[in-house]
Amino acid sequence: MVNSIIAKANGRNKVIDFRDGLVPAWTEDYAALHGTGGKNHAPVSVIKIYICDYSNGKGDKSLTINANIGTDLCEQIFEVCKGNLGSQVVAGDLPELVDQRSVNHAMIKNVAMNFGILNKCLTILGRLAASAEDDQAKAPSIGLIAKAASNLLGKVKDKATEEGPPVSTQPVIIQRHMDFNYAQDRVHAFGSGIKEGDLVPVHRLQIFHQTYRQDGAASNYPWTVKIINAKAKVHFQATGATSFSSSTMTDVKTAFIQLSDADMFRIMSRVTHYINVWENTIAAEIVRRGREQRAKEQKAQHNPYFDASEDDSSNEDEEEQVS
Repeated sequence: MVNSIIAKANGRNKVIDFRDGLVPAWTEDYAALHGTGGKNHAPVSVIKIYICDYSNGKGDKSLTINANIGTDLCEQIFEVCKGNLGSQVVAGDLPELVDQRSVNHAMIKNVAMNFGILNKCLTILGRLAASAEDDQAKAPSIGLIAKAASNLLGKVKDKATEEGPPVSTQPVIIQRHMDFNYAQDRVHAFGSGIKEGDLVPVHRLQIFHQTYRQDGAASNYPWTVKIINAKAKVHFQATGATSFSSSTMTDVKTAFIQLSDADMFRIMSRVTHYINVWENTIAAEIVRRGREQRAKEQKAQHNPYFDASEDDSSNEDEEEQVS
C-alpha cells in the first residue's frame, strides 16, 4: 500500500513522522503554487505531523495524534538545524582579538605584581612583629627596614617587567547553537452546520529547541515536538476567522517526543527536499496551465473578437485541473 510518509524518527516508546499533505493551488491562483484555503481557493497545503506514543502498549493501547504545519515553517526549522552544525572558528590573528588578548595579558601581569607587592609587605610586617616580641632582639633601624623593603619589592618589580611568553594567536573555536520556539493553535470548524459555541476539533502544536537543560548541561535531545488534540467551543470572528478558548477544551490528548539535532536535521532536510520536488513537478504543471489561461484572457481583453477555442495554442486534450 502506498504511504505518504516523508521522514520519521524513533524515541523511547514513541515515533514521529512527517507526511505529505501538499495541495496545489487552483489554476486561477497558479502563482501561489500551494493551496491557501478559503471558499474560492484550493484547500490549505500542509505537511502533516503524527506522533504515536505506545508507552502503555501497542495497538488499542497506543495514542496517535497529529497536527499540520505550513511549508514555510519547515524551511525555518531547517535553517535552525543548519545553525546547530559544527563549530564557529575565529582567526587568532584577528586585530580585535589580538588587542583584547594583549590587554588581558597586561592585566594579568599587573594583578600578579600587585599581589607580589602585598605579599612582600606582609613578610616585612611579619618580621617586624617577630622582632618586637623578642625582648633580646634589637629593633631594626628605619634605614635597615627601608633597605630590606627595597630589596624585596625590587624582586617583584624585576619579575613583573620580564618579557614573558608572547600573546597567543591561537584560533578561537565556539560551538554553534541556535534555539527556537514555535507555537500554533488550529481550529477545524468545517461544514455549514457549525455555529458559535459548538465543540469542534482543535490542534495545539509546540516545536522548540533548547540547547541547555535547566541544570546547565548541554542536552543530547534539544528538540521537542508536542501536540495536543482536543475539542473546544468555537468562536467566529467578524473577519470570518475562527478561534477557541483554552478553558473550554475537553477530551484532551497529549503526546510529545524529544529529538537530537541529527534526527531533526535529517527529517527537515528530507521534508524541504520533498517540497522542492513537489513544486517542480505537481506545482509546475499548475503554473504552466495558469500562465496559458492568463495569456488567453489578456489576449481576449485586447482583441474582443478573439475566440480562445480557435487559438492554435489551446490544448483540447488538456487534463482535468488538479484539485
